[in-house]
Amino acid sequence: METIRAEAVADGQAPLSSAEVVSKVISPDSSNSTFFKNAGLSTQSFKTPSAVEQALLEELAAKRSEAAEAALLKTQQLYDEMKKRQEENNLILQRILQANAAGISSQP
Repeated sequence: METIRAEAVADGQAPLSSAEVVSKVISPDSSNSTFFKNAGLSTQSFKTPSAVEQALLEELAAKRSEAAEAALLKTQQLYDEMKKRQEENNLILQRILQANAAGISSQP
C-alpha cells in the first residue's frame, strides 16, 4: 500500500487517500486478492449480472412490487372497515348519551 501511495507522489500527483489506496489493492476484479474469499464474499456479486440474472432480478422485483401492492390494498380495506365500525360505535354512543341526557332532564 505504501508503494502505491509513494508512486503517486513520485509521479508528481497529490498523495492518494487511504480509501483510494485500499480500493486499488482490494479490487474485486483482482484475481490474486483473497480478501473477499476470506471475508466470505463472492467476487462475482460485484460484476454486472448476466441477461438471465437480470431477468430473474426483474421478475423478483415485480413479485415484490405485487406483494407490496397487495399488502397495501389489504391494509386500506382493513382501515376502511375499522373506520366504518368506529363511525357506527360513535352513533351508538351518541344515542346512549342523548337517551341518558333525556332521562336526567325528565327526572324531578
